[in-house]
Amino acid sequence: MSENQSQPSIDSVKSFMLSTRIKSWFCDIIRKIKLDIYGYFWVIIMNKQTKDLYLSFQQEMLQFLSEKRGVSYSESVAWLKAAAESFFSFISLTLRAFSGPDALKGQSGSLKETNEHYIVLTIEENKYIELSCHKNHKIPDGLAESVRLFLKNCLQAEASYGEMDRQRKLYEQTALFHELMDQEHVLKTMLESLRAVFPSLTYCLFLSYDQDQYLQLPAKEIDVDDESADSFALEAYLTGQVKLQNGSAVYFPLQGRQGTYGILKAAGLHAAETAADISVISNAAGIAFENARLYEQAKNMISNLELINETSHQLNRTKQLPDMMKCLSERLIDSFGAEEVGFFYHDHLEEQHLLPGSTGFFQTDAADPYIRYVKEKFSEESGVFVGNGSSLFGREGYASLMGVPMIENNESKGFVIALKKNACSFTFEMFKLFQTLIRHSTLAITNSMLRDRLKHLVQTDRLTELYSRSYLDEKIQYSMEVDQEGVLLLIDIDNFKQINDTYGHQTGDAILIQVARVIQQNICEQDVGARWGGEELAVYVPKIDMSAGEKLADRLIELVRENTEPKVTISCGISHWSADFPKSLTSLVKHADIALYEAKRNGKNKLMIFDPHL
Repeated sequence: MSENQSQPSIDSVKSFMLSTRIKSWFCDIIRKIKLDIYGYFWVIIMNKQTKDLYLSFQQEMLQFLSEKRGVSYSESVAWLKAAAESFFSFISLTLRAFSGPDALKGQSGSLKETNEHYIVLTIEENKYIELSCHKNHKIPDGLAESVRLFLKNCLQAEASYGEMDRQRKLYEQTALFHELMDQEHVLKTMLESLRAVFPSLTYCLFLSYDQDQYLQLPAKEIDVDDESADSFALEAYLTGQVKLQNGSAVYFPLQGRQGTYGILKAAGLHAAETAADISVISNAAGIAFENARLYEQAKNMISNLELINETSHQLNRTKQLPDMMKCLSERLIDSFGAEEVGFFYHDHLEEQHLLPGSTGFFQTDAADPYIRYVKEKFSEESGVFVGNGSSLFGREGYASLMGVPMIENNESKGFVIALKKNACSFTFEMFKLFQTLIRHSTLAITNSMLRDRLKHLVQTDRLTELYSRSYLDEKIQYSMEVDQEGVLLLIDIDNFKQINDTYGHQTGDAILIQVARVIQQNICEQDVGARWGGEELAVYVPKIDMSAGEKLADRLIELVRENTEPKVTISCGISHWSADFPKSLTSLVKHADIALYEAKRNGKNKLMIFDPHL
């Protein structure tokens, strides 16, 4: 074989190398096409996955908005962060919430640039969301806008729920007032409600005096005449309008349909902003306070009418004046808490008398300033009410006073005074009740006094004020039934006819009155002095023996002789009865008459004892 045949030619080698290159180049092209195809399909697959996840994520956000009511914005952000980072973990998505513009700046101090890997969302002022993902990925289209809308809705839902919750609380708090029928409870509930709904504010009550005196609450008194009083509170009280003080305090009138009863002051940083809501509670409290006040007034009126009715019935059932006045005195002390009570009556001669039932203070000279003050004021007023009389009666005196006249048929019959040590112990409502009670009691008192007067006229001699003979007979008869002994004195004024003839009958009447006064001043309460007839008088003394009767008779004879003008003398006859030697009324009188006859027959101006042998 030749040399040319055994070795390949240069052309063939070149051809082989060219074919090899072409083949390699072709393989690279094929490989590249395969990779592009694989990448294309991978992008399609990834986009579909992202789209499916995005749709699922949107569904989750919608479900959250529909189901999670009352969730705060921060809680919503926390849920969104967890959900977003879980759904889009394949792109390393992160979500961060922050506030304030400084958080937007990077370490260099310049603003971070928004791009496909990093987005900053503005939800509202000072509320921002940062979305970021791996640099090899990009944030899915529409995700940022969905997040922004979601959080916007969350903010709106939070605000709406907060408003609903605020309205619910206001409704619940105002609803509490509808069941309250106590003034103090209404105000306490109002303050508790305000502190529950608006705890950052401080509150203060201003009440008028006629309200403050009834309530045990920390409150300031509204005094129109006090120059140092809070001017805003005073203006709100007088105008009935809400008043604002420099945006830091608001004054709300506590009003009902019939008037303004006080002022509520709310102070704090957001007082002005919450004024409308506080007005809802204060208005409800004002109406509830008025209703409670009217309810309590109605109860008090019923109680007062019951007191007046019961007192009137009790007084009308009681016939004796001392018992009647004692009953009335006890009622006044119990009902008004009076420490001293005085009853004063003017007789037909305009002389003032202290009636039974009056406390011991009015029997002393210390009561004179109070009596004098009340009598002076009666010329100007129909009643006297003193809340604080320290300047009138001294610091040690009674500071609270009520004085009411007793009027019958437009004529003053007397007056009643009630006293108490502490100032402002009597309210004006109590004073009005006091007036009404005395007005209704006056008729019963005057009727009782008229009965006593009529009885006195029947039982006594009009000239001498000594008892009548019939009354004397009744007392002697009763004594003989219940006692063991007694003495009867018959008295005759010596030469009385001569006095009448010499000085006239008026002088004779004066002598009778003088002798009667001596008798009255020297006998005890249980003894009976009587006019027997003409110039003859009598004294019956129960429960004494003849010796004691003689001493009394001797004393009367001496005192008459010394205390009459013109001078007169008396003659006395005395008789005695006892259980051991019983007598009838007729025999007792007869024996005393016999003894008197003997005294006159034996020179007058002396005492004679009945002697059965006469």
